[in-house]
Amino acid sequence: MQGGGGTKRGRNGNAALNPVGAPMELLADATAESVKLRFLQFLCGYGQQEPPPPGDDDDEMVAPTVNYSQQAEVMRNTETSSLFVDFTHVLEFDPDLAQALQAQYYRWEPYLRRAVFEFIRLEDAAYTVNEDANKTQREFFVCFYNFQHVSQYVRPELLFGAFTCGECGGDTTGVEQQFRYSEPVKCQNPYCPNTFTWELNTEKSVFVDWQRVKVQENSDEIPAGSMPRSMDVILRHENVEQAKAGDRVVFTGTLIVVPDVSKFQRAGGETAVATRSNAQRPRRGENSTQGMEGEGVRGLKALGVRELTYKTCFLACSVQTMEQRFNSISIRSEFAEEGEGGDAGGEAMRQEFSEEELAAIREMQQDPGRYLKMAKSICPSVYGHDEIRKGILLMLFGGVHKTTLEGIKLRGDINVCIVGDPSTAKSQFLKYICGFLPRAIYASGKVSSAAGLTASVTRDADSGDYCVEAGALMLADNGICCIDEFDKMDPMDQVAIHEAMEQQTISITKAGIQATLNARTSILAAANPYNGRYDKTKTLKYNVNISAPIMSRFDLFFVILDDCDEVTDLKIAEHIVNI
Repeated sequence: MQGGGGTKRGRNGNAALNPVGAPMELLADATAESVKLRFLQFLCGYGQQEPPPPGDDDDEMVAPTVNYSQQAEVMRNTETSSLFVDFTHVLEFDPDLAQALQAQYYRWEPYLRRAVFEFIRLEDAAYTVNEDANKTQREFFVCFYNFQHVSQYVRPELLFGAFTCGECGGDTTGVEQQFRYSEPVKCQNPYCPNTFTWELNTEKSVFVDWQRVKVQENSDEIPAGSMPRSMDVILRHENVEQAKAGDRVVFTGTLIVVPDVSKFQRAGGETAVATRSNAQRPRRGENSTQGMEGEGVRGLKALGVRELTYKTCFLACSVQTMEQRFNSISIRSEFAEEGEGGDAGGEAMRQEFSEEELAAIREMQQDPGRYLKMAKSICPSVYGHDEIRKGILLMLFGGVHKTTLEGIKLRGDINVCIVGDPSTAKSQFLKYICGFLPRAIYASGKVSSAAGLTASVTRDADSGDYCVEAGALMLADNGICCIDEFDKMDPMDQVAIHEAMEQQTISITKAGIQATLNARTSILAAANPYNGRYDKTKTLKYNVNISAPIMSRFDLFFVILDDCDEVTDLKIAEHIVNI
């Protein structure tokens, strides 16, 4: 820094003032400035290489097809402020820069934003971006694929605060907030001694959208004997509301450590962390470590269950849902349902498939036996039961959703129930559907509650607000919900899914929350008959422990009998051995 009187930095990074009141220049990070310059060179230079001469067969000389100047043009036309960068491009262009970004992303992140701001300004001087207000997304560093479980409401977050002095009335702007409410260290007026009395000026402050979602580990990636882990993901600006509960999402960003506020609060809201000044020294005979349990471990008394006052969360800079065909199995277009834009919806769906896949689909359309082949491809490890395969295939395709002249919506999803004797491969069909369909949820009727199937209202540990936690039917929206042991479900829990099976909605009126949630899902259920064996002398109603209202909501019932037949048993045994 320059100046004759000496300057020191405050806690929040604000520089002190010289005697004449002019702010002094902050100490620059030379390494970070170098990273910013090299990242700017990457944005300007990648994709600008000269194409190889005609006839050159060297694959290594093929020029990149991605040009980030085109993204800048799209940003200008759409008035957005997000620039997506593929980390493999950075690795290809400058390996040293890629290694630095991957190692210390959180340190370079503000400088990378400035580099993007300068890049946009170089590409189009007429396009203005508020460098402080907008967060630029980049797809690199840490990337993981998970299952979104809970979403909170979008709230405003204070990014850069503007404060009004309580004594002289002067304004101090640009106070950066980093996971805590930070006020200026000293008033910018050199004649004002104020260091404590401040009032937030919301009109001059910069706010961005903020959302916290909870993701859960995928069931197919959990090691043996382990519980599925969950983590909070922080979303900001244009990343909010990019995915809903039940989607399989790819998050890109960095892992950070933040204080666990819930551990610092007692039941009455009083701070549990004991702070001690020099005057509050331990008395004679007391342990000098008492009152320090708020930092880290609570102490020796809680060695069995230690309460850590810090937790990890993921700060995402990019949110991408998986392909549309993986997040929804409905073959109907949302545009076509309204009668408008059906071609646009079909075109958007076709873009999700490669040319080879589209060619294979067109070839299947010309095959007259495609229906039987598609039915036989369902659960090939099970012998027989061709009618059940056809019914499940129809359930996967779904029916036609209609709306009457009075505005009443008629569901088009098909609900299927398989009733049969034990050891007839009922659960195998359910497991297979959950295995190959990404948007399918498996639940057991014996251990599932009404709230677990529909939705529940829980209190947030940090803010204390109530939020809706999605159940199995909500998570399987536009998908399949497989419920095994359906007959063993408690009758009170069966009543909870009446509305979801017929109206395909879930109504909640709890804790001041009144909402109607979508549950547009097909239900594939499996049930055992009374006493374990199906009685042919009785009708279906008297063979299964399912109430009449629930039975009326199933469109297809399949009954499987385990008859004593040596020929059939031999074929089943040969089929199992030959798998």
